Amino acid sequence: MGKTTLIIVAILALLLISGVAIARYKGFCNGPEGRISWVTERLGKKLDLDETQRTQLTQLKDQTLEIMQEMRDERESTAETAIALLDSPTLDREQARQLVAEKQTQLASAADQLIDVFADFSDNLRDDQRSKLQEMIQHHRDRRHCGFGCNRSDAATQN
Repeated sequence: MGKTTLIIVAILALLLISGVAIARYKGFCNGPEGRISWVTERLGKKLDLDETQRTQLTQLKDQTLEIMQEMRDERESTAETAIALLDSPTLDREQARQLVAEKQTQLASAADQLIDVFADFSDNLRDDQRSKLQEMIQHHRDRRHCGFGCNRSDAATQN
């Protein structure tokens, strides 16, 4: 192997190792629970939360994880029911609509629960904390959400 090839391989190995280390540090290798825990810790530090606010943030995290687990548990039975609909020569449209309606009801209920817990958390933030949270959300949207556009105007993506 040439000297240049060895250097390139070494650089690629270092990039791979550092990428994995960063992902593990941010909780991305620990599934949704790890990511939510990482975000919770980050919010606690960045917003300088007091003990009551930390408790409410923990409740928000716990409620989110609980809802995610319920959704995961239901996902298997919903998928099996949807696949079973394909067993007959004609799709039972009414049963398919009912399956979708049940899922929408479950999502609406989860949304209501999350809104209530998030409102409890955000209602107790000071003005400076609320502003910081808004900045963090906007920063995330600008840098992470949908990469180069997803339904944004062309002017917004031509930075």
